[in-house]
Amino acid sequence: MPEKILNEDWSEYDNKKKRYMDRFFFSCEEAWEVDYLASRIRKNYPSKSESAIRVAITSCCREIPAPRPRDKFVRCVMSKS
Repeated sequence: MPEKILNEDWSEYDNKKKRYMDRFFFSCEEAWEVDYLASRIRKNYPSKSESAIRVAITSCCREIPAPRPRDKFVRCVMSKS
C-alpha cells in the first residue's frame, strides 16, 4: 500500500524543500509537508479520513526520530491510517 504513494512523482515536494539534499527526508515541523502528505494519501485513498491520516502522521512524528527518511515515514503513516 505505501508503494502506491512512494512510487508517485514527488518532484513538486522535492522542489519545495529548502535544501535539495533534504528531499528524501520528511519534516514534521513543516506544516506544508504534513499537508502535502495528507493530501497525497487522500487523493489515492479517498476512503481514509483526513483526521485519521493526521493522527497517523502525528504518531509517526513521535515514533521516528529526525531525520525521518521519507520512505520509512510514509510506510509508518500508511500502517497507522
